[in-house]
Amino acid sequence: MVDVAEHKMTMVDSTVITGVIIAGGQGSRVGFQQKALLPYHGEPILKPILALLGSQVDNVWVNANAEMERYQEFSEQLFSDEYQGFLGPLAGMHAAWHFIQTDWAVFVPCDNPNLPNDFVNRLQNAYQQHPNPIVVVHDGERLQPLYMMMHRSMANSLSQAIAKGHLSVNRWVKENDFTEASFADCCPKAFQNMNTLASFDVAEESS
Repeated sequence: MVDVAEHKMTMVDSTVITGVIIAGGQGSRVGFQQKALLPYHGEPILKPILALLGSQVDNVWVNANAEMERYQEFSEQLFSDEYQGFLGPLAGMHAAWHFIQTDWAVFVPCDNPNLPNDFVNRLQNAYQQHPNPIVVVHDGERLQPLYMMMHRSMANSLSQAIAKGHLSVNRWVKENDFTEASFADCCPKAFQNMNTLASFDVAEESS
């Protein structure tokens, strides 16, 4: 449990938060390709995600573990997992704290170009009402643990979970103190990820 005073945040201020796009997976559901670099309406899906998140925070990093030279076309702020073996989003979140300078980060996956324009603001507002070191999106039906705001003080908890082989983000969130940020009234498809090659093909056909 983290002392509230340790993660106390001032009123809404995007300058104290860094955005992190988690793109470090193997892409097993998309033919072991880099999902973030697959085309979406004619350009890599990473590009609109960078733009959406970059419009809400001052600084955005990308977590990637392969084909780094291709990612460099879109961002100079890249980092890879400290742990080897493609252990999943928790490993990317853990590694982020070795690179970013702020005490807060917002994490999003690399396969959703539909983030709400007030995504970060809603997370911050939820924190102000119920301060916990983790703030997670609830879409009105379920938690969406890949979309969260986290305080630096949780880095050690991430290390402990990975050491135990507890790699589920959902499990890790529920084992710690967290606040739900409700998006129930906002954009019903805002947190639908592009998980298959078919979903990318449909997007290209409609572009």
